[in-house]
Amino acid sequence: MKKIQYMDGLRGLAAFIVVLNHFVLAFYPALFFGSDAQNQHVESFVSGSVFNIFYNGNFAVCIFFVLSGFVLSHKFFLQKNHEIITESAVKRYARLAIPVAVSVFLAFILMKFSLFYNREVSAISGSGWFGDFWNFKPNFLDALNQIFIRSFFADGSDYNSILWTIAFEFSGSFLVFGFLALFGKIKNRYWAYLIVAAFFFQTYYLTFILGILLSDLMAHKNMLIREFDKSKLIRTALLFTGLFLGSYPSGRAVTGTVYAFLEKPFLLNTSLTCHMLGAFLVIAVLLDSKRMQKIFSSRYLLFLGEISFAMYLLHFIILGSLTSFIFLKLDPHLPYLEAVLSSFVISIIIIFCVSYFMYLYVDKKAVHFSKVLYNRIFKNID
Repeated sequence: MKKIQYMDGLRGLAAFIVVLNHFVLAFYPALFFGSDAQNQHVESFVSGSVFNIFYNGNFAVCIFFVLSGFVLSHKFFLQKNHEIITESAVKRYARLAIPVAVSVFLAFILMKFSLFYNREVSAISGSGWFGDFWNFKPNFLDALNQIFIRSFFADGSDYNSILWTIAFEFSGSFLVFGFLALFGKIKNRYWAYLIVAAFFFQTYYLTFILGILLSDLMAHKNMLIREFDKSKLIRTALLFTGLFLGSYPSGRAVTGTVYAFLEKPFLLNTSLTCHMLGAFLVIAVLLDSKRMQKIFSSRYLLFLGEISFAMYLLHFIILGSLTSFIFLKLDPHLPYLEAVLSSFVISIIIIFCVSYFMYLYVDKKAVHFSKVLYNRIFKNID
């Protein structure tokens, strides 16, 4: 089945936002956490404004998860074949584990040779968050355990912090497969969406259910979608609502900001709820907007989409090692902002190049291997 290109473009942009988020957290933590310090009033203002959407990593992660729910269910709703579910479930672990293994082994090697400099950068930037990583003695057996078990079934993010999302991605994928197997062919299945969504309310798993719902609505063009198609005003309003919710600050209190009215006693995690709903609305509008689809089908965003998983897995390791090293060399000779920006530009070029290499020789190979695994072991070939 042919890929929906603009979805790849959105995934690429979301991955780049995660990169920006971690860069901000490492070098300008006040942009994320806010601060009352006199010399950080601009950063504090931006952290509580809609501008933080440009580096709101949690919103980007929610976009990833909604896209996963959509993509993993899209082919099933078009063909209504349960073999699609079986095939996707069998391939999922290998497809994720191989790139994860490469990222963990890279971090392991860098730790062995003491090539992480995040603690030194932390002392200069004031980011206590950044200084907390890679502060343990690497162990090969522990690294293997994190690759094959803990990254998928527990908290396996010691060597690569961003791997906390892999457990959600993996179990969320099987939530999608289970939902499709149980309810995918039932005519009145929308009650199932309500029940399952209520059960997973205020958890990341809700995003996968929302992704399935979008895929279902798009495949069957029900009345809701037809009415949605008719109104450009409604689409525009929903897009800006989604972007506003997606910009809800993750790391600071919202008292005195434009988001204060969203705080409700029944919302235990307002930030997560807003980001999930925001991701849902933005993708819903994208599915019905030819203009947005054209933008996200540009070759630059499609390139980011191709390397998105590799970039997502590698960028934080590069940030803690090479980027930090470059910054420490530049900082004594340049003003702080210039040293940070120079480090960022050099690092982004390197991240793109290394991610493209990993996409070609690891990520694509993992996809191919997962297909071979299914065809040779699980699929009946006449």
